[in-house]
Amino acid sequence: MSRFGFIDSSGIIKKDRFFGVGLLMIKNVGCLSNKLVKNYQSAYNTAKENKNIAISRLIDAGKKDEVINMLRNNKRFEMKFDNLKLSLQPHYKKMVDIFFSDKENRFSAMVIDKDESNFDEAYINDAWEAYTGYSATLVLREMRNLQNDKLCLIVDEITKPKSKAFSLEETFLSKLEFKTKKDQAVDFTNIFGAISIESHSNALMQLSDVLLGAVMYDFKKKNELISAMMERKKEELVKKIRETISIDNLAREDFTKHSPVYFSVFEAKWN
Repeated sequence: MSRFGFIDSSGIIKKDRFFGVGLLMIKNVGCLSNKLVKNYQSAYNTAKENKNIAISRLIDAGKKDEVINMLRNNKRFEMKFDNLKLSLQPHYKKMVDIFFSDKENRFSAMVIDKDESNFDEAYINDAWEAYTGYSATLVLREMRNLQNDKLCLIVDEITKPKSKAFSLEETFLSKLEFKTKKDQAVDFTNIFGAISIESHSNALMQLSDVLLGAVMYDFKKKNELISAMMERKKEELVKKIRETISIDNLAREDFTKHSPVYFSVFEAKWN
């Protein structure tokens, strides 16, 4: 069986207490993507309509400078967890429903808590190396569960430091190959490709971001790092995910659910 794996990250690795890596594994890529794109277009239309209403109100209030600032904002519309607003919540819930509608879909996440005992602070001094290393660790774990599957990996693009000689794909694959040589249960040749893309260009990458964002939300909430405003915007979506996989908290001790789809979360531990 061939699958496509979409790898995303959450958090600023040198700044935030929690950093996460998510892996969305998809078999029926075309079908899932078509459904997500239709939902994305609907969400985009809602956001555009809301923006036009806001501009009209500002014009009526004589706030021309604020109107100009809104019109100058050319940021691309993305359905990412951080962009979730109450007005878009139905579209995000639909996004989650689409994910859970195919039992072949899989999601796993690795969460790094920098307050964990024995955490190697020096390791994250090089964010590029840390990100690719954490991503390789997560993929290796998934490969152990899918030993007979062929995988193509799609990595969320990040800026390559000038000091690095190799591309993101090359760096990531070299680390994964190194790890697989130490693990007799996996075969590196099962990876048939890797490519990096920008998240705004792909609905599946945005889905990976939303699922990982929900996991990170619960880890932050558990440690009282969620503001009341954020809870008001995000809680209903995260609650929907919890209820769908029958768990009370996505930040529980390492867990794996197999229904309605494979959904696994674990916290990195350091020796």
